[in-house]
Amino acid sequence: MKKQIIISLFSICSLFAVSAQDVPIVATADSTKTTADTIDILKNYIKFNITSLLIKNYSLQYERILSRTVSVAMSFRVMPESGVPYTDKIFRWFDITDPEDQEMIENLIMSNYAITPEIRFYTGKKRYGTGFYISLFYQYGNYSVKNVLRNYEPDIGGEATMTTSGDVSSHTAGFMLGAQWALGKHMCLDWWIFGPHFGVSSGDVLGLPSTPLSEGDQQRVEDELNDIDIPMFKQTVNVTADKVTMIFDGPWGGIRAGLSIGVKF
Repeated sequence: MKKQIIISLFSICSLFAVSAQDVPIVATADSTKTTADTIDILKNYIKFNITSLLIKNYSLQYERILSRTVSVAMSFRVMPESGVPYTDKIFRWFDITDPEDQEMIENLIMSNYAITPEIRFYTGKKRYGTGFYISLFYQYGNYSVKNVLRNYEPDIGGEATMTTSGDVSSHTAGFMLGAQWALGKHMCLDWWIFGPHFGVSSGDVLGLPSTPLSEGDQQRVEDELNDIDIPMFKQTVNVTADKVTMIFDGPWGGIRAGLSIGVKF
């Protein structure tokens, strides 16, 4: 049963996503003049992350230009409940050949959302939302997995199924390197080049057996979950005949990257 439990936990904790956005400049009534040529600056940007669609994420960002070098932005990303994308590639990359393991991954359902405020500092000659930038950001994320099905052999013999689900919430902070260009007067292209972020997470895992666990099964499951040894990872395990629960907390991290296209006004 140890292999089944570890694979289920790995599936629950293997949730990530991608996003991308930000924008450039030009004219409107709300304007700031720059040179003797008096160029009006567009200060509002709304961008949609086109690369996040590849992993079934929908990401939108609003950016507001505050000065020649500084802007603030707010991003929202959501992945509705969905199956795992590109399962065939995952099987090849991780050499997953067991039909039961493949079926488990194909059947699981996952979802997530994230909210990310940030402040940007533009460099270069044009600025006002155009050119290379460095940003600092905070991100709150929530990740869920359910319908993780795994067969096992109980002490009493025969075969049973453990249905597992889990939720993780994370708080992270990081920096991002990127570049933004104007595509004409009212369009922009924003490239998130590299945005690592690190922080903490907490969550819980729930396992429901199809048949009651014997005392021997309960002790075995509890020992195996308590034996999980991940640096800075702490877990509290409770196992009964009808339910397996694990509450945990530990480190969390990710990378923001992608390409967004947007409008400015």
